[in-house]
Amino acid sequence: MDEQRAAAVPLTRAQRVLAGVGGLFFAGLAGLGGYGSFASVRDVAEPWFGGQAWIVPAGVDLGILALVSVALLLEWLAMPMPALRWMAFAFTAATVWLNVSAAHGDPTGMVMHAAMPVLFITFIEAVRHAIRRRAGIAAGTVREGVPLARWLLAPFSTFRLWRRMVLWQITSYPHALTAEQRRRHALALLDDHYGRRWRSRAPADVVWMLTDGVMLDQALARVTELTAPKPEPVEEPPPATTPAPRKPAQKAPPQKAPPQKAPPQKAPSEPPQEAPSRKAPRGVATDNEARALAILDAEPGITGAELARRLDISSRQGQRLLSRLNRPAPTHSS
Repeated sequence: MDEQRAAAVPLTRAQRVLAGVGGLFFAGLAGLGGYGSFASVRDVAEPWFGGQAWIVPAGVDLGILALVSVALLLEWLAMPMPALRWMAFAFTAATVWLNVSAAHGDPTGMVMHAAMPVLFITFIEAVRHAIRRRAGIAAGTVREGVPLARWLLAPFSTFRLWRRMVLWQITSYPHALTAEQRRRHALALLDDHYGRRWRSRAPADVVWMLTDGVMLDQALARVTELTAPKPEPVEEPPPATTPAPRKPAQKAPPQKAPPQKAPPQKAPSEPPQEAPSRKAPRGVATDNEARALAILDAEPGITGAELARRLDISSRQGQRLLSRLNRPAPTHSS
């Protein structure tokens, strides 16, 4: 409505000048037509009116002017009254008939008598059309027509578009095209989201708004909300669990060493030979000691910390185990 009213801009100076010139020509045409038909109509009316026969042409011409003026004013005020127009046409037709009758059947005279009234009515209709169109544009009641090319290229969809323009008082053709594009966009979204049976799956109010082409702003907002992808739930990471402290390996209870035979006595002159440093504890070794002995056999120079790391025990325990295993075995004296 506001767009239509904004389109009714005031006339420019050139347009006002042209309208004034056209008004002068119309006044001249009306004057000449009235003067030309006055005598003819008076002569025709004289047998019935006598000396008052001039009243007939004067009254008819003034009546036509009065009816035309009031009809144009009502059109300007957007309050048309068709009866005034048809009455003006009837009086004009009567004037034409009286003028033609004065020609007494001569075709040339009939055409000349009818030319002025026909020009007068044509000019009045042109002015009335301009006033009605402008008043309708200002009031937002004039509906723009649909181009013929669209009717030829898409007759069925154009008929539905024109029907909605008529039903819902859409006066602007570009506005109707924009509404149709938005409606089809919403239909495409519903078809993609619900499938071919979207009419039975979508909400009833949305289907009604899109089918009849009304409240399209609200309908498109609802469709966008319905077809928007739902956000996926964010999975929270599981709480970090601290590993339980590893318990140190329990040492097996020491086993009693079997009684060893006394080494043979040697001559006093011969000093006693020391046994190898790691031979004695092998029989009394636990699981960790057995693994430690194997590591010491392969790497004699290993440190206590490295031994503890390989045996998965504390550094202190590894140092003690290394010291115990490296301790020389005691010798038995005779």
